Amino acid sequence: MLMWATAVAFPVSLVAVGPLRDSSPSWLQSGAKLVAAISLFALVCLLEFSDGGTDRSHPAA
Repeated sequence: MLMWATAVAFPVSLVAVGPLRDSSPSWLQSGAKLVAAISLFALVCLLEFSDGGTDRSHPAA
C-alpha cells in the first residue's frame, strides 16, 4: 500500500513542480518538492527492503 502511494505521489508532485510551475501557488510548489523528496526516499527504502536481506558483498562461489 505504501509503495503504491509513493509511486503515485512522486509523479504527481513532479508535474506540480515541473510543467505546472507557472500556474501553481508557491505553497503548492514547496509542498510538491517535499512530497517528491519523501516519496523518492520511501521508494528507495522499499526497494532495498524488498531485496530479501541478501548480502551481496559475499557472492556465492
